[in-house]
Amino acid sequence: MQVLARMRSDRVLRRAVPPRLPHTQGRPPRHGSEFVFGQPDTWGTPNTETVTDTRLYGTARARSWDRLHPKLTHRSSWATADDILPSLKGR
Repeated sequence: MQVLARMRSDRVLRRAVPPRLPHTQGRPPRHGSEFVFGQPDTWGTPNTETVTDTRLYGTARARSWDRLHPKLTHRSSWATADDILPSLKGR
């Protein structure tokens, strides 16, 4: 199943946690680096990209990045959650 969604331009997503190095001390990170919609230098190389010429709108470009997820907070719909919030993994 595939889902196409539009997100606000001020959103920030997180990448998957990188592999842990051997002999690393301390608590492992819950999130990887940030993917800030408004800062193209944080995007990296897309996993998929397509470019199509349209009759009405000119060139349309679609790009996708795998395994991005939002960082949940105890605000909004998760306000009543007592435990540590889950990490919702994208595909």
